[in-house]
Amino acid sequence: MLAALSILLVAIAATETRESAERAIEWSAAAAAGAIGDRLASGEVSPRDVSTAAAGASLDYAFLEGASGMVIAGERPGGAPAMSPASVGATQRSGVALVTRSRDFAHAAKAVMIGGEPMTLRVGRSLAPAAVAESETVVRGVMAALAFIGLALPLLALLVDRVVAPLRALTRAVTSPGSAEAEVRAAGGRTDEVGALARAHLAISKDLAENADALHRLTFDDPLTHLPNRANLTSRLASALQVGESLALLKIEVQGLSRIAAGLGQQSGDEAVRRAAERLREMATDWARESQLVEQRVPIIARISDTGFALLAHGADAGAARALAAAALAAFETPLFVGEHHVATALAVGVALAPEDGDEAATLLRSAAAAVSAARAAGPQSVRFAGAELNRMAYGRLKLEQDLRRAIDNGELELHYQPQIELQTRAVSGAEALVRWRHPIRGMISPMEFVPVAEECGLIEPLGALVLAQAARKAADWHARGLSARIAVNVSAIQFRRQRFAERALEIIGAAGADPSQIELEITESAAMGDPAHALRELAPLRQAGVKLAIDDFGTGYSNLSSLTRLPFDVLKIDRSFVRDAVAAGGARAVVGAIVGLAANLGFETIAEGVETEEQLAFVSRQGCSHVQGYLFGKPMPAPAFEAWYAERTLAELKGLLDGGAARPTVGGAVALAGRP
Repeated sequence: MLAALSILLVAIAATETRESAERAIEWSAAAAAGAIGDRLASGEVSPRDVSTAAAGASLDYAFLEGASGMVIAGERPGGAPAMSPASVGATQRSGVALVTRSRDFAHAAKAVMIGGEPMTLRVGRSLAPAAVAESETVVRGVMAALAFIGLALPLLALLVDRVVAPLRALTRAVTSPGSAEAEVRAAGGRTDEVGALARAHLAISKDLAENADALHRLTFDDPLTHLPNRANLTSRLASALQVGESLALLKIEVQGLSRIAAGLGQQSGDEAVRRAAERLREMATDWARESQLVEQRVPIIARISDTGFALLAHGADAGAARALAAAALAAFETPLFVGEHHVATALAVGVALAPEDGDEAATLLRSAAAAVSAARAAGPQSVRFAGAELNRMAYGRLKLEQDLRRAIDNGELELHYQPQIELQTRAVSGAEALVRWRHPIRGMISPMEFVPVAEECGLIEPLGALVLAQAARKAADWHARGLSARIAVNVSAIQFRRQRFAERALEIIGAAGADPSQIELEITESAAMGDPAHALRELAPLRQAGVKLAIDDFGTGYSNLSSLTRLPFDVLKIDRSFVRDAVAAGGARAVVGAIVGLAANLGFETIAEGVETEEQLAFVSRQGCSHVQGYLFGKPMPAPAFEAWYAERTLAELKGLLDGGAARPTVGGAVALAGRP
């Protein structure tokens, strides 16, 4: 752009120089014509010498022509233009020669009187000097422009650099956050638009840094305790294991924290969590000091769940991990102070060592989780170390959960029915439905194994609904076929505590086509008495609809007798442990007698569970139990087997009647005539 401007200026200067030179030549030609004309008119110069006079005046040609236009003296050049006689004649009066420009010449004409005859003096001068002057001007201009550009470019570059330097700094700061910060801050002191842009960038950068820091805290820190969270712990574990570092990972479950939140409110629960975190932090610092570990090796504490923490001890072996776990247990031997309350808590600690129990973060966390589950099962203030067996059991439990979920969806669960006998008539009064799982690979799996898994993983409700639906359908089927046996179904405490339990249960029974009177629901003593108000709300509509209600395992839990009198139960089931011990233990006999007496006074029926011997049967009969259930009469059977057993028993009763009048069925399904032992 600067070069183009220089060229334009040189061209303008050259043009002006040529124009000026040409005008000067024209004036000089006119002046020479006037001077020669005056000399011709005065006779100083004769017409024959006009060419000589012209040469002396540096003219390129000169000639005289008469009034007729004929050349009188000199020689007309080929390029001399014709001129108006009137215009030429006017030059005699004005004394100024007429000038015109043609074919790179300046032509001048002057009217003169020579010897009384009017004539015209014509002269001409070349304009070539004007072109030369133009060329010289161009050369000089170009040289000057080059010199100017040579001096101006460095100065311009310096000026441009000073102007754009802040913009370059801003560009670097935007494309590479954190760079060129000093330059941007310096630019922020300017009062122009660049300064405003720099200040805006600094403000945005500050906001972004604060937001990034907040995002990092949200991602890697626990907002309640400000400890590292699970993601942070996993990242640290992965980094340590990647370099082959040995370490110990302790998963700690603080038992009792959820109870604080439920009893004292969420705010107190949060305070308890913070207190627990602070106690773990102090314990870890003291343990590191006593173990003479450097500051960087103080165990890292992380909060990984609502009531769970983790300790990551770098360089710790099994002995150090055991000492750290013992220190953690000791730290929680005293209650937590939550406001005005002193709340006792206990720990379950699972320990996993690297690389023995896992050389990857996920594997080590899984091993620690299996260990803490074992510690939880062992009871409060327990420590368990991970190992191959624990990992195998944890994997098996997870696999069992997955298979159980599939079994519920695919209908792999089935019900077995154990008969219940009315003692007075020895008739079959009903059957208890007991769920069984016929696994496609493992075969029959005990409910003692899969029901706790269902309760832990949230499958107990769909499992309970499935069992109730199958039992209700079977009750409707039996009723239609003349088998008048009520079916008893166990209800999980978790299932019973849900709101609208009664409504859902009646919906399931109705959808199966069963009459509510054909169903008996067995609810554990602890579930019924834990929240009497809830129990009354849920049991009343069931009782009103005709469902029979039983308290299962009565005598093994805590009974609020006042609540018992208000709740609409029909049956008390005496736990099998009392029946088993009653023959040999006086205390058990007393408990059974007390339960039977209580039931009689309240108008309840009683069912003695687990009757397996004639001696046990004789005892519960003497105590006044109304019903019994146990292997002495029949094991839990699939529905077809139960139906066959029931039919055989009915035939035996009929045969006995036909053979000898009054007959009484015996325990095994045979018939004893009345009056016979």
